[in-house]
Amino acid sequence: MHTISVRQPIMRGSLQLERVYPLLSVCFIMIVLSVLSHGTLAQAVHTLPIKGLNGPNGFALDKTGALYVANEPGKQVLRIINDSIVERVLECDSPCGLDFDNDNNLYIINFFSGVVLRKSKNSVDTFATGLDQPADIKWDGKQNFYVSEYEKGTIKKISMKGELSPVISGLKKPFGLTLDNDGNLYVASNATGEIDKIDTDGKLHFFAQIPGAASYIGINKKSGRLYAPCFSCHQIFVIDKNGKMELLTGNDAGYKDGNLVSAQFHGPNSIAISPDGDIYISEFEANRIRKITGIKN
Repeated sequence: MHTISVRQPIMRGSLQLERVYPLLSVCFIMIVLSVLSHGTLAQAVHTLPIKGLNGPNGFALDKTGALYVANEPGKQVLRIINDSIVERVLECDSPCGLDFDNDNNLYIINFFSGVVLRKSKNSVDTFATGLDQPADIKWDGKQNFYVSEYEKGTIKKISMKGELSPVISGLKKPFGLTLDNDGNLYVASNATGEIDKIDTDGKLHFFAQIPGAASYIGINKKSGRLYAPCFSCHQIFVIDKNGKMELLTGNDAGYKDGNLVSAQFHGPNSIAISPDGDIYISEFEANRIRKITGIKN
């Protein structure tokens, strides 16, 4: 009896361990699959439930996170709150590029009239005139704006007094602009897909080239990664600080939400990147705004 009483706990213990080990293995596998699944699902493309878009063009995010959209053929600038509520901000002849200054005043490029409007909290006024088919505008965070002149192939600077001065010329249909934290300006060519870098000394350098027409570009200020939608090849590319380019998402022209591998776009155009790293992409002809979530800064 003594022998049995000793062996029984051992046998029970062995049986318990034999039963516990498979359960632990199953739980571990489930946890790993859950983590992997969560990561995959987190990086995804969604379509915002927005109506009333008519050729969504330039983007800008204000300090509250609201997204401003230039409805170029619709001749309106819209404000989108919480990715769903749409408000009309103002009407103008051909809104294109948008940006904010440090005081949260909104600046609106008008492509055909060559006028830059300034929208403050309570009024709208003309900030600058005399531009030749301006496409995009970017605030340097200090005292100047940069503007691309599409057909003329130039980049100009606008002071806070609205005075124009040349920066560089001889570019091929420059369109989208963005600035990094060091003050370097990046310019995307709508003709060649080339993205050039203008350093703080005003010197032009080749940076990268996407395989099709580039429109707007954007940069994640935390990571320094630059994002470039390709309008003609229906893809979005990410480029690191050294100019190394990788495909982020998109394949053939189409419309499909979901994970980055299978998602499809039709003519991705403008781009805005939130402080959290979420990416907004417009589809000009399809009148859609897509949001890419789960991108790490």
